[in-house]
Amino acid sequence: MRKRIVIVLLAAVCILAAGLFALSPFRFGTGIYIAADSPMILLDNGSGEPVVMYGGSWGYQTGDKVLILHNGTMMLSYPAQMSVYLCIRLKKGDERDVPQSVLDSLEEMGWLSGGELGQDQ
Repeated sequence: MRKRIVIVLLAAVCILAAGLFALSPFRFGTGIYIAADSPMILLDNGSGEPVVMYGGSWGYQTGDKVLILHNGTMMLSYPAQMSVYLCIRLKKGDERDVPQSVLDSLEEMGWLSGGELGQDQ
């Protein structure tokens, strides 16, 4: 009998936690990591513009596919900025995975130079 009560309570807590997370502003997203002056991500569902990630420093390489947990708010700057709370590499990649037009525009704006691509410092 006690085992059943514990299982029901545990299930209720899990459902409550999932509901609270669903109502919170936190969202998951995927994208391609770009190592630049400030770490950036090229969101898969975005317009193809890079977003500066604030909230941590990860040792990933340009082109890595990542999963991020963010607060859902993107600051209107250029490039856009976003607070990231968690970043997990899903798949290793390299510079060829980032569209050349994105790399060219970042280099033109001074966010990276040809020799800076690769591993985040």
